Amino acid sequence: MKSKNKTIGVLGGMGPGASANLYMEIIKYSQHKYNAIQDTDYPPIIIYSLPLDGFDETGITNIKLVEDQLVVGVKKLEAAGCDLIIIGCNTVHILYEKMQAAVKIPILNIVEETKNKVIEFGYKKVGLFASESTVKSGLYQNKFGKSNIEVISPNLSQQKILNLVIEHVMGGNQKDDDIILLKDVARDYIKKGVEAIVMGCTEIPLAINQTHTDIKLFNTIEIIVQSAVDYSIKNIFSI
Repeated sequence: MKSKNKTIGVLGGMGPGASANLYMEIIKYSQHKYNAIQDTDYPPIIIYSLPLDGFDETGITNIKLVEDQLVVGVKKLEAAGCDLIIIGCNTVHILYEKMQAAVKIPILNIVEETKNKVIEFGYKKVGLFASESTVKSGLYQNKFGKSNIEVISPNLSQQKILNLVIEHVMGGNQKDDDIILLKDVARDYIKKGVEAIVMGCTEIPLAINQTHTDIKLFNTIEIIVQSAVDYSIKNIFSI
């Protein structure tokens, strides 16, 4: 029997812990927003955990190798019958256009969805916690800048801290010291007039969350999940 809800495809594995968190967020949001109880209340989900080569805690190390694998990944999800794809990694959205061109079903863009959420809250200056590749690509800076939102990026020493925390999460070794390090970076951002922080790496929310700080944190995993579940259950979606 075909589900009443549309099938969400998740391209994950970058890293696996972040992808597992994404899956749990789908469950929690379905419960809280749509009162899901019975199994049939939840969206059908197909997860492809891609052990991505050419990729580490700094981000993309071999862009052509990564592109080829991502295109194969989204095609597999489309062939499996997905109606929509989301990707459990911010960094690989550098190649979003390549992936979307490879399939006919929509791929939700985590950067675009996050920008829309920041606009909803009315913030005009945000700090960025992201991988080295994401920062260098200007992915968030360019997208947000088009909507007159200033993005404060990490400096060299701050980026080293973010890389370290990301690596810890990738290996399941995050600890309280990582929270302290991230809060130190957040304080530096606040001194520059930052009103909120975008956690533009899906590992970061596994190291720090809103209970650890007063400044507003935008969890990109939560944001992309909400958009995907809304589409699946209520067919609320725009690209």
